[in-house]
Amino acid sequence: MLINRYLNREILNPLVTICSILVVIFAGYSATRYLPDAADGLMTGKTVLALVFLKILIALEVLIPVTLFLSVITVLGRLHAESEVIAMQASGLCERTLISSVLRLAFVVALLVAALSLYARPWAYEQSYWLKADAEANFDFSRLKPGRFHEIGESKYVVFLENIHANQERAEGVFIEQRNASLRKIIRAREAWQEIDPVTGEKSVVLHDGYHYEILPAVGKTSLFRFQNFRLILTPKEIESIGYRRKAASTMSLVSSPVAEDRAEFQWRVSTGFSTILLGLLGIPLSRTAPRRGKSANIFMGVVIFAIYYNMTAIAKTWMEQGVVGSFPGIWWPHALLAVLLILLLKPFGSGFQSH
Repeated sequence: MLINRYLNREILNPLVTICSILVVIFAGYSATRYLPDAADGLMTGKTVLALVFLKILIALEVLIPVTLFLSVITVLGRLHAESEVIAMQASGLCERTLISSVLRLAFVVALLVAALSLYARPWAYEQSYWLKADAEANFDFSRLKPGRFHEIGESKYVVFLENIHANQERAEGVFIEQRNASLRKIIRAREAWQEIDPVTGEKSVVLHDGYHYEILPAVGKTSLFRFQNFRLILTPKEIESIGYRRKAASTMSLVSSPVAEDRAEFQWRVSTGFSTILLGLLGIPLSRTAPRRGKSANIFMGVVIFAIYYNMTAIAKTWMEQGVVGSFPGIWWPHALLAVLLILLLKPFGSGFQSH
């Protein structure tokens, strides 16, 4: 039907535009998270670009549904404000025509969002974990900036260099701290340089003329010794495994998992498609406005409803992970509440007549 094609085109145009703007904003936000690491020599520019791209891919499962929601409100609000809906009704069309058209488009968009959530998102998380592990494994001591404290990867090295020679081969005034739950190590050396084993690729920092402290907070014991040369082994150059990461796990591996966190992750991925359809349809009643009134009169209300809904889904996921609720209702109760709201708002439309 011509009206369906018209509505689809009108909704898709702002959907693509708004989504593109949100992607650019999100990319800028993500870049600010990683650029300091690149400036400090902890990551390369290529790694930063790859991580930003992966972050955008992960975020699309949220950006696309909210963009569809806002697009439906904006476009149908314009049709109401400019009396186009009244003209459609005079031509024999009704509110159910709008619902049918939006439902078809929302279903197609929901399939895309479901594919992103079920397959693209875990792949993107896995790749980002590998990139971060590789950046830590290939950490270059000589790239660090003097006069700053640097926290390196998950191994929790804190490094401070007073000065680096012009050739970037040796550092002076070196402070290194490494800690875990039971032990804290502090090294203070007059100078240091990095070496790489040509056979194994193992990286190490050779520290010269300094002191080594080992502190056991639990027993209140501190050991101290002075050294002329001390070799600190860093992460091996080749990473064999990133370990189990729930967000990077395949969807099929989560289906039969007995772990509450895994079940919550699985339900989250499955729910995104349903959420997209609900949000698309919710935009219809929120778009209703009087003729010649502002085209985006209900945008603010839509943003408030989405913010409440999204935060409720995040809370539901946390509760399921913590065992507060079981697999049922799991994370489905915010979607059920949204569905009830949608039915109540769409109920007045049910009395409309079918198109000729």
